[in-house]
Amino acid sequence: LGAPNSIKGPTEIVFRRQTGHNLLVVGQREEAALALLSVALVSLAAQFPPGTARFLLLDSAAPASPAHEFLERLLQAVPHEIRRVRGAELADTMSQLAALLHEPREDAPSAKSPTTFLLIHGLQNFKKLRQTDEFSLSTADEESADPAAQLLTLLNEGPSQGVHVLASCDAYSNVARFLGRKTLSACALRVLFQMSANDSASLIDDPAASSLGLHRALLYHEQEGHHELFRPYALPGLEWIREVARQLGPLRR
Repeated sequence: LGAPNSIKGPTEIVFRRQTGHNLLVVGQREEAALALLSVALVSLAAQFPPGTARFLLLDSAAPASPAHEFLERLLQAVPHEIRRVRGAELADTMSQLAALLHEPREDAPSAKSPTTFLLIHGLQNFKKLRQTDEFSLSTADEESADPAAQLLTLLNEGPSQGVHVLASCDAYSNVARFLGRKTLSACALRVLFQMSANDSASLIDDPAASSLGLHRALLYHEQEGHHELFRPYALPGLEWIREVARQLGPLRR
């Protein structure tokens, strides 16, 4: 995730096949969040031979923007098949991911089944993933086909079956609108950039993120009950992307 703030190795997280192993990145530092998700994508891809992991990217970057062009170059450097999901494909993609949770498995837990990573860059920009009013009326079939409900299902049930979500969101208010307080516990791994003391307390029961400053972030692990200060990496340049392509090139064979 970034450089340590003490004498130790890089700040990292491990995705295990157990409840809560999803990553939520919160804060109004869009470039830093993009860098964090990008480095996470590369580090995960380096650990899986092509065909043993699925990667899906929900990208809210505007066409022709620097962020969009950066992601285009990065995805070309990674040897895995990465599906970049557009807005019109969102509903079908969420239905397919939800269906993964109900696929018959010969031996459970199946460590041999492909691990799936869903990366959401800018959750607040995908309005179809916003939770509807809890008092609204809907049938069971409508709920099962609702992308927002399917996202909650993936967060709650996916990690134990090898389906993990890595999402960035700009503010706690949108986290509450899109996920809700109850589902927040399904993202036991959280990274916070600088924010108000109240928002920090709402996310990690501690106002610590209010004093982070511009070049620091906080990793919180709810299940272990601790947090770690670290320095997020800057958005990598073209030379780094070339090095990724060179280092991961042998995976293509």
